[in-house]
Amino acid sequence: KLDEDKWVVGYEIQPTDKAVVHHVLVFVVNPTAKAGAEPDDRDGFFAAYVPGNNCQTLPDGFAKKLPKGSKLKFQIHYTPNGKATADQVRLGLTFTPTPPKHELRVYGLVNYTFRIPPGAADHAEKAVIKLPHDAVVTGFLPHLHLRGKSCRYEATTASGKTVPLLDIPRYDFNWQLRYQLAEPVRLAKGSSLGFFAVFDNSEANPANPDPKKTVRWGQQSTDEMHLGYVEYYIP
Repeated sequence: KLDEDKWVVGYEIQPTDKAVVHHVLVFVVNPTAKAGAEPDDRDGFFAAYVPGNNCQTLPDGFAKKLPKGSKLKFQIHYTPNGKATADQVRLGLTFTPTPPKHELRVYGLVNYTFRIPPGAADHAEKAVIKLPHDAVVTGFLPHLHLRGKSCRYEATTASGKTVPLLDIPRYDFNWQLRYQLAEPVRLAKGSSLGFFAVFDNSEANPANPDPKKTVRWGQQSTDEMHLGYVEYYIP
């Protein structure tokens, strides 16, 4: 019930029982949104908790906007472990009284339609968008599940030049880190931005729940996701 716009420069998310919390995503629901409308992964997140990552402090000059009258919607995914438990997620926010130089935004590069065949050891998927305006990319948070093997982000300029942005040759579900660029990368309107991932659905993957299964998009850890978050601002 905020009666004025707020600028957020830091957050921390704390679950009570980390053993069963798969991830937490916090979305801002605009006061004008239809009741019951579900957030879209492409709209990014306001705050996130994943294994190995539960907080963020923004650099000087950056903040996220929490509009007057908006609500926060928590998407909490649990992975049962056979024991009864209780969990209460808490969110802490740090405000700044002055508007920032740049409003930090998040976009999700997502592929909902992939199919990973049984036993496939190097199954590649991608999600690519063409930028509708200039954007300055500041960081990344890739999200795959237990079959995630490797992933990378890259841009392609309007002239066809490929620009590597981030390469993770050994993805680890248990350490889903944010990667903040030391030097932000400016991409011009018309450039393409892509998130590419390789999945290991073979018996050689010790974390694979079922190598005989055709794997699709799903919410549980035993399913899979292809979701590459991008942090950016509009110059």
